[in-house]
Amino acid sequence: MENDKVIIRKMELNDVEALSEMSNNDNIYRFIPPFLYKKSNKALETAIKNLGKRDFEKKKLIIAGIYLKDNPNRLVGLAEMFDYKKRENKITVGYKVNESYWNKKIATNTLKLMVDYLVNEIGITTLNAFVMPKNIYSAKILLNNGFIKENYTIQEKNWGGQEIVSVDVYTYTKI
Repeated sequence: MENDKVIIRKMELNDVEALSEMSNNDNIYRFIPPFLYKKSNKALETAIKNLGKRDFEKKKLIIAGIYLKDNPNRLVGLAEMFDYKKRENKITVGYKVNESYWNKKIATNTLKLMVDYLVNEIGITTLNAFVMPKNIYSAKILLNNGFIKENYTIQEKNWGGQEIVSVDVYTYTKI
């Protein structure tokens, strides 16, 4: 997937260093769910292999890399599509962007690409996103892209190293 700003594609092993920058940055880490807790490069290599091969091919969990159109070899973030529920025609989406690239509309462009792909090309009718309440910028991106904040929270485990965390639920529904 791509637009004039970003490219979303499978990660490669040469993305380990950039992925390590994100997983070792406390400003990003505090909002990260468990799959990126591995802070060693060896563990991140294994994660990339699994995310790009086994999990990707099984469509169990798609965590793709975000790259800038003007620098397509530098991983700047992650685009996440997971927890597909066929009966409900629903999937969960998320994104992480390296702090060096914040405030450059990368998350907005990534979310737009994912919504367009999942809704218009795949035909999924409902997208969910979960956001820790302190992550106000992510919440704003979701709201600006057609998601609605639900009137309830859910409990998640191991986000940002915390045992149990309440997260806000955002929903995008195809009209």
